[in-house]
Amino acid sequence: MNPFRLSTRLQAPVRGRRAVRLVPGADGAASPAAAPAAARESAVAVPVPWRVVARSPAGVVEVEHRGESALHSVRFALAGAGMLGLSLPRTVFPGERLRVALRGTRGDAAVESPDAMLVLRWFQPDGTELLWPIAL
Repeated sequence: MNPFRLSTRLQAPVRGRRAVRLVPGADGAASPAAAPAAARESAVAVPVPWRVVARSPAGVVEVEHRGESALHSVRFALAGAGMLGLSLPRTVFPGERLRVALRGTRGDAAVESPDAMLVLRWFQPDGTELLWPIAL
């Protein structure tokens, strides 16, 4: 039995804001020379359609979808203190926010662990799964 769980809640979209198309920066792209030949041919930089809008020391993080289309099977994974917690997948539309909170008996230990990492996972409209690590 898992001693903690990640709970997510869909937040209402912020009124008066529209989705903004993100353009990848030159500093965020990996060098193609470091990738294997097969990966270089298919590697494409993809802008992250998320923005962290709120966080608390208690392990609550809120992210906003800033992309132009719905993302499917959006879920969080948290690894820390030798444990893994997963949230249930959901579809998130542009402008919507997701809040993730860690709950459970050993949740604090997982969040405060030096190896803790929160990963946001989603599927693009073309079916490609992407991951974005979020520092706690």
